[in-house]
Amino acid sequence: MKILLIQPPLEDFYDTSIRTYPLGLLYLGAAVRDLSDVVLVDARTGFKGRPSKGEPPAGLEDYYRADRITPFSLFQKYRYFGMTREALAYKIAGEKPDMVAISSLFATFSVEAIEVARIAKVVDPRIITVIGGIHPTLFPRDVLSHPSVDFVIRGEGETPFRNLVKRLVEGEDGRIAGVCYKDDETMRIGPINLETEMDMLPDRSLLRPEKYRIGRRKYGTMITSRGCPNHCSFCGKPAIPYRRRPLPRIEAEIIDCLDYGIQAIDFQDDMLTGDIPFFRDLLGLFAGRGLTLSAMNGIYTKGIDEDTLDLMYEAGFRRLNFSLVDASESLLSSQNRAGIAPFVRLLPYLETSPFLVEVHFIVGLPSQTPAQVLETILFLMDKRLLLGPSIFYLAPGSPIFKRTIGEEWRPLLKSLRSSAMLPVNPLFQRRTTFTLMKLVRFVNYIKGLLDRQELSCRISAWIENAPGREAVEAEVLRALLSQKRFVWYDTVCGGMMDEPQDLDLVHLFFAMARGKKVKGFRTHNELVIDV
Repeated sequence: MKILLIQPPLEDFYDTSIRTYPLGLLYLGAAVRDLSDVVLVDARTGFKGRPSKGEPPAGLEDYYRADRITPFSLFQKYRYFGMTREALAYKIAGEKPDMVAISSLFATFSVEAIEVARIAKVVDPRIITVIGGIHPTLFPRDVLSHPSVDFVIRGEGETPFRNLVKRLVEGEDGRIAGVCYKDDETMRIGPINLETEMDMLPDRSLLRPEKYRIGRRKYGTMITSRGCPNHCSFCGKPAIPYRRRPLPRIEAEIIDCLDYGIQAIDFQDDMLTGDIPFFRDLLGLFAGRGLTLSAMNGIYTKGIDEDTLDLMYEAGFRRLNFSLVDASESLLSSQNRAGIAPFVRLLPYLETSPFLVEVHFIVGLPSQTPAQVLETILFLMDKRLLLGPSIFYLAPGSPIFKRTIGEEWRPLLKSLRSSAMLPVNPLFQRRTTFTLMKLVRFVNYIKGLLDRQELSCRISAWIENAPGREAVEAEVLRALLSQKRFVWYDTVCGGMMDEPQDLDLVHLFFAMARGKKVKGFRTHNELVIDV
């Protein structure tokens, strides 16, 4: 049997190249490599975005525009990232697979995964199609209802996928426990699988390592645990128990990565620091290996102390991505999260450490207010760190989603992503969310300027002569500082225009920020907001 493992293209306003490593498919490949000929087709990574023929989420045309110029820009065009449908059909036809197994992680991009199955059936109706990932785990009937889908795998896929392939290789029909399939007009839905053994290593021979880079460094992703001990109300992943992988197998995987020339590792654990003693032992495995480590999913600060941070640096961490959610204690409590005290305790150390720090927080949670987001921005802006805002979106399967939407999510499918700015919270209409994102862009922009040149002055000194800025950039900055409004340059009419914004919120930000400092991201250079 020949199997194609496929990571689908996607359509959105942006894609993040350092988050496209198809680790789950590498585990599936390892599970069946003794039973079949396996080829991995990454139809997403390494392709420049091209204009999409599809329709973006409705209502965004005033916010994301390609004919506007501003140093505080968000997105511009709705794009298609990946192999064209024609090229993918050609690839499938050339490989002549017996089975196509497709990764479908998020509901909002599930259409692209189904489209891969449809293309495979057009190429050859005899091709067996299998889909797995978070979305089919949560909504197996919805995925299986598509005529192009033959089987659905729920949960952790190695064992059920292997059992399915083994059954088919032996000439049986594949209708087995643990796998979802159609039996005439009836759907047979299997349970969510949890792997009892986690000794398996992903088969990295299925990839070209040079295709995946963080900067110039070849990277790979790794998981050291599965599941999460927390159950945050906004998380759309199924609630599965937290389990640690055996340390000797993680060490074997480190050696495997080094053998493939991988220079950087990004951890994809749902909760990397869920067990601090285990995490400290894990760091010891990486010390002296020369790998650069990161955890872009976010690091939970509970239980981390200065000694642990020292071990993280020795292991290869240079940039820390902390998951804060919000600076409000009451809001964090409502989301089943620990308060900000653990992070605050680390701040004196972080301020003088060699780490670069980025702190992620959410904009638009159902129980949040715009004033709370402003408080979070103000809390972070005078620290030596970068602000990492994430626009809240309804994740299918999350407790918030179930309370808010229930089963009527299909009409909203394209809006279940951060770039859609869907106003789940009535206090966060798109104009408000857009304004808050612009304010964060402004703060990070100032931090970048401070890192490039020492400006020990008040920000009012920039109104007449923004230092070292191009004409358009300087005019945009002066309008914001002197008039408290965001403008952008219209390339069609050749002049400045107001951006869509909540002017009251902009004025409130500057009123709250007056007399407060902004500090650089890489340096301790700072200035005072006095306008």
